[in-house]
Amino acid sequence: MPLSRTDLKTYSSLKRKSKRLETGLFIAEGAKVCQELLESKFTIESFFCTEENLNAFPNATLISNKDAGRISNQKNHSGILAIVKTPDNTQNTLDFSKNIVVLENINDPGNLGTIIRTLDWFGYSQLICSENSVDSFNPKTIMASMGSVFRIQPHYLNISDFLANTKNESYGTFMKGQSLFETQFKNPAIIVFGNESHGISNELSEKINSKISIPGAGKAESLNLSNSLSIVISEHYKNRNN
Repeated sequence: MPLSRTDLKTYSSLKRKSKRLETGLFIAEGAKVCQELLESKFTIESFFCTEENLNAFPNATLISNKDAGRISNQKNHSGILAIVKTPDNTQNTLDFSKNIVVLENINDPGNLGTIIRTLDWFGYSQLICSENSVDSFNPKTIMASMGSVFRIQPHYLNISDFLANTKNESYGTFMKGQSLFETQFKNPAIIVFGNESHGISNELSEKINSKISIPGAGKAESLNLSNSLSIVISEHYKNRNN
């Protein structure tokens, strides 16, 4: 049965954050992402596959290549799409006995997705984003996370207030600070990363207990945010497991 014009219009609009908020729906796309989705606790409203993908997902609803292209956020769509209900995270609480990663004003959806995937790999389950950070259900975030977004959902809150009211030791990444490789983390730790272009704001830096940096020997001006986070989290993971 072909999609109704109303549904097609609604689903196509989910590329925009305003429509995701309005409808309480988002798009998941691709075989790997949708397989992770099917194994999660997220509620799927509709699941579509083009004809060539139905053997892999026989319970999906057939969709034309034309309609899949209209819904997809990809230039060349995969032919595997799900419309998913946004979970109610208001009841979720932070566990202060576990490590927490904090992102201030992250703008790039691909960066956020890559970060979520990295945290999932190293077994971190708690992520905080500032309120004006990119939406975790942005299609590019979901794609970059490769499905990890279904296990790690950020808490969006005022991180200045959060840091001012927590007793856990906080560590912030700066261009100048104690070498990461000489830092002995107190656990559970709060590890803070700043905006892709400007780093951690002055307001937030005043609330951070320890400043750390990644030493380098080359001439590059700086590291990409997701690369920096991977290095820090890898070192912290090693530190906490020794």
